[in-house]
Amino acid sequence: MKNKNRIYRAAALLLVLCFISTVMISGTFAKYTSEYVGQDTALVAKWDLDVKGGQNGELEAFTTADGSETSAATLDLFSHAFDDGIVTSPGKIIAPGVDGSFVLSVKNNSDVAAEVTFDFDVDESSAAVPMEYSLKSFGTAGTSDIYTDLTDLEEALKNTTDLGFVNIKETSGEAQAPVYWRWPFEKGTGDDLIGNDATDTGLGVASAGEGSRTEYILTVTATATQLEPDIEDVTTP
Repeated sequence: MKNKNRIYRAAALLLVLCFISTVMISGTFAKYTSEYVGQDTALVAKWDLDVKGGQNGELEAFTTADGSETSAATLDLFSHAFDDGIVTSPGKIIAPGVDGSFVLSVKNNSDVAAEVTFDFDVDESSAAVPMEYSLKSFGTAGTSDIYTDLTDLEEALKNTTDLGFVNIKETSGEAQAPVYWRWPFEKGTGDDLIGNDATDTGLGVASAGEGSRTEYILTVTATATQLEPDIEDVTTP
């Protein structure tokens, strides 16, 4: 009987030791485990420019907010104040001696800086009016400031840095330039003057013919391009 009690006690003791060993081993292999989840969100920079052209820049010409092509808008480019010695209806009648101006205006609502270039094109169906253009009023413009080739006008707008079209700042940058135009009343001297007068007269006669009036159609296209972002160079003291 005593032997059985001893056996029971030994078995109970072994069981207790087994429990203690199991707890110690499980504690040895325990470890901290943590899981972290993080997220960051970046916004795609907004691309939104308003480009206007016309008297005082009041009429919207085209908007490149979504970068898609849009149909040509009607611009107010050839309005003028001449009303004596020339009819004022049906409007925008031009003739030798008439001049005026329009404004090219850009506002950058984008999150990035932009450059805007302009392209001028006379429609193939237009009359070959000997129009002259300038970025200065004709009263102050020198010979080199007057452009009979529209490509020269485009280059002047691109390369005249103080006009601001080469770097229009993000969010609130603006740039604008007046463009002056005229159909010279007389041009050249001697035979050149006679020849130019004959050309002008021919345009007027053609506009008096049957059918629709002769038209001068100028298309203005603005191309906006994002400028590459950069890190501001800050000189440390």
